[in-house]
Amino acid sequence: MSSESSDFANPIDLSIEAAIELEELKQGLRPRAPALEAFFDSIRTPGPAFEGKSLRMLDDVRAYTVFRDSLGAGARPAHTLKEFRDFIETYLSKLETGVSKGVQKDIEEAKRFCLSFNTQLMAKKMTELYDRRERDESRTFDHESIL
Repeated sequence: MSSESSDFANPIDLSIEAAIELEELKQGLRPRAPALEAFFDSIRTPGPAFEGKSLRMLDDVRAYTVFRDSLGAGARPAHTLKEFRDFIETYLSKLETGVSKGVQKDIEEAKRFCLSFNTQLMAKKMTELYDRRERDESRTFDHESIL
C-alpha cells in the first residue's frame, strides 16, 4: 500500500479516495491511482469482523449485496458464494490490469465501481447504526412508559 493512501483505514474512505484518483488519472493529472490498490487490498485482506475474528470482506456473506449491487449492468455474478468470490476476484483483477495499462474504459468502470461500492457500504453502515440505536432506545422503554 502506498504512503499516499495509507492514511485511509477503511473501505469507505479508500473507495472514495480511489474514485478521486481514478478521475485524476483519467484527466491526466496523475500517472497512477495508488488508492485503488489500497482499496482492493482492503477488500482482499482479512480485517476485524464479528466476535473478534478476522475475515476478508470477500468471505463475509454480509458483504455479498454490497458487491453485487456495486457491479456494472453487464456483470452477472454467480450464484454460490464461492463462485461469487471467484467472479469478484476476476473482476477486480481485470480492473487493476486495465487501470495500470491506462485503458479508459477500465478506468471509468473502476471509478464507477468505487463510487457505487462507497454508496452501498455507506447505506449498509447507516442502516446498522440506526438499527442499533433503535434497539438501544427500545430497551429503555417498557410498554407502560409509552402509554
